[in-house]
Amino acid sequence: MLIILFQLLWCCFSLMLQFVEDDRAKCLDGTLGSYYFQEGFEGGQNKFIVFFEGGELILGNTEEEFLMNAVEKMQTQQGSSLNRASSLEQDGILSSDKQKNYYFHNWNLIHINYCDGVGFQGYKSESVYFQKHTMYFRGELIIRSIFDHFKTKFQKAEIIILSGCSIGGIAALQWEQYLTSLVPNNISILFVADSSILFDMQTIDGINLLQQSLKIMNYIANNETQVPHKKCAFNFPNQNWKCLYFQNLILYIQRPVFIIQPFYDIKFLQNYLDIKCIKDQTLKNCQNNEMNLIDLVYLKFNQIIQESLIKNYNTGSFAPSCISHCFFVSQLSFSLKWTIPEGSNRTVYQTLVKWVKRQQSNQYNQGDFGLIDQVPWPMNSGCAELSSLQNIIKLIKMILLIIIICF
Repeated sequence: MLIILFQLLWCCFSLMLQFVEDDRAKCLDGTLGSYYFQEGFEGGQNKFIVFFEGGELILGNTEEEFLMNAVEKMQTQQGSSLNRASSLEQDGILSSDKQKNYYFHNWNLIHINYCDGVGFQGYKSESVYFQKHTMYFRGELIIRSIFDHFKTKFQKAEIIILSGCSIGGIAALQWEQYLTSLVPNNISILFVADSSILFDMQTIDGINLLQQSLKIMNYIANNETQVPHKKCAFNFPNQNWKCLYFQNLILYIQRPVFIIQPFYDIKFLQNYLDIKCIKDQTLKNCQNNEMNLIDLVYLKFNQIIQESLIKNYNTGSFAPSCISHCFFVSQLSFSLKWTIPEGSNRTVYQTLVKWVKRQQSNQYNQGDFGLIDQVPWPMNSGCAELSSLQNIIKLIKMILLIIIICF
């Protein structure tokens, strides 16, 4: 009896793996695209969070390097549905914990798995054969299949939040027009982009890695299609790849957007700018040339967020001076140590909940929600202390390991 009860609870409070219905909608390795779904209940049965999983784009300075990295990615969960668990539990704003996540815990939740390598978009009818590996670029079909499957439910929704971490946040914005075309005009559609600001900047070695990768990606994966946001594509007719840059794409988003962006986005710095000095959430090991580039990134993030707030009064932001990546699915979204300003009660979670409520009530005052940290790292002590905490955790683990070995 207890086993049956546990299974019922597991069913209702865990995200369950589903596969897309379109057999053409393939991941890089040819497996079907997939997603996790948890049905809403009680007051959340007609409310939706659609979350695009975080991940990185395939990179490469040459077509050969790009395809080599694509082969590598297709053998991971970011390129395949093969080794996805049958169920998933999330933290942060996707948590089913009613005590912590009091506002969103009972909403319908669609967690879209990232497996196409080019940012939940792109279509190439023929497979690509490289070094005895067959690859598919069909991200567009995966998202269309998922959205079409939920079309009837979306049309009855009170509110739909499209959200995502890293490249998933860009994807949330990219699919604005398509989702809007599926539902009545009176349905509230909001966007949350977490750690998703990409912009054109050379790596620490002076290589324009991101721009070159996007151009190659556009040639391979978007040769037969445009990026999903047609307005942006129209304004960059021969350079659709520029619509992957946040500051370009957000110009064409008409709906309210909430930007979550750590000023020291560790994934952007490491993966796209090749800065390797950041370890244990600290910048103490960085040399002058590395710090100069990090400071430029800090200023650029600040500029893009400020311009976004000016462009659309419905835009909100939470931008702490933290070395981090993706608050949305982290327990740090609840932490009173990570607030703006420091020492206030304005956490990521508390700010986002109030922003959503205000959007629905049409009583919006941007001054309450355009939160931007006014100090650089490490002057926000809540963020800076995280490195010390991680070192303590490492030390405890090491001591426990020694105890286990000795006894």
